[in-house]
Amino acid sequence: MTETMLTEVRRPPRSLLATLLGVSTMTIMASATITPALPGMERHFAAEAHAELLVRLVLTLPGLAIMVSAPLLARLGGRIGRVRVLAACLVLYTVGGGSGLVLDSLPALLAGRALLGVGIAGVMTTSTALLADHHPVTEHGRVLGLQGAAMGFGGVVALLLGGLLAAAGWRGPFAVYLLAVPLLVLVLRFVPEAVAQPAAEEATAESPWQPRLLGLYAVMFLGVVVFYTVPTQAPFWLAQVGGAGPAAAGALIAAVNLVMTLVGLNFPRLRTRWSFPGLATGMFAAFAAGLVVIGLAGGLATAAIGMVVVGLGIGLQNPTVNGWVVASVAPGARTKALGLLTSALFLGQFASPLLAQPVIDAAGLGRTYVFAGVLAALVAGVLAAAHLARRGRAVSGSPR
Repeated sequence: MTETMLTEVRRPPRSLLATLLGVSTMTIMASATITPALPGMERHFAAEAHAELLVRLVLTLPGLAIMVSAPLLARLGGRIGRVRVLAACLVLYTVGGGSGLVLDSLPALLAGRALLGVGIAGVMTTSTALLADHHPVTEHGRVLGLQGAAMGFGGVVALLLGGLLAAAGWRGPFAVYLLAVPLLVLVLRFVPEAVAQPAAEEATAESPWQPRLLGLYAVMFLGVVVFYTVPTQAPFWLAQVGGAGPAAAGALIAAVNLVMTLVGLNFPRLRTRWSFPGLATGMFAAFAAGLVVIGLAGGLATAAIGMVVVGLGIGLQNPTVNGWVVASVAPGARTKALGLLTSALFLGQFASPLLAQPVIDAAGLGRTYVFAGVLAALVAGVLAAAHLARRGRAVSGSPR
């Protein structure tokens, strides 16, 4: 049997790939959907104590639930099957996300968002692992790039729908979470369980806590902390500098996700030219430039340019760091490592507004964006220096 025939045998049906890409859109929709509704939600709950902070936590609290549950669900998926965990978590996603349609207190909304977070944790870890499991290593760059593109496209759809529905009322965007129901049907129909991991390979697989992976988790965390100032704070900043309402804010943040989609579609080409450290450096450089432009913007057009530049970094983040992690561990450790990476990602989402709010109170939104850009530039510098140092050691150690 030729190599071409082997590749054809190993390549799964397109229905499986399309379903898993559709499921992947649910992870970014979870946060992006309600972003345009934040100002209206804040006005509705203005009489409640600490409403300003709690409304932002409605957006980001799922990150805390994901941080705790992702490693546990990744382990559970290895024991009872990833497809079962994926299906169950899509149910939790629907119930927790859709609860905002009927609940009328911030504590109850936060409880629903925590349930949503558990659902997201299972969806994200299992969908990425299943994509890697059902495709050969040579296809990982392509399918992870497509996953990033699908997530970006899902963000565009969610934000546009969320912006339009938020203009009619802050509860409207929560209806978007019900899109998980048809995806659950598709998962049960088209996604089989992956071939079980051999016990010997599982036992000898690298630890997901090895130093290199800890560094990758830190890269993911810091990237999310700086760029998540866009979805959590942009509606307020855009209203301040340009008088943008919910629909306009949703459209501009959707443009960021459109850029993310374009980067994801072109990621395989980028990967052939750049190493993972080089792509990560470029990611943080884009964050730095875009956030500084947003912070210094005096009008809507300039802020929009900065947001588009940030979108370049967001488009690089998931396929770069996910791919770097997948390439750094044996298949036996893949699910556990991706579970911890998911925890790092959503811990960054949860931490971002908590870290930003004191800076906003002391210095204002504009300077907060500038400070976030400076932090991103520092991380880019550290990554570039570390990469150059490794290359220098490799060159000096080679035979002359």
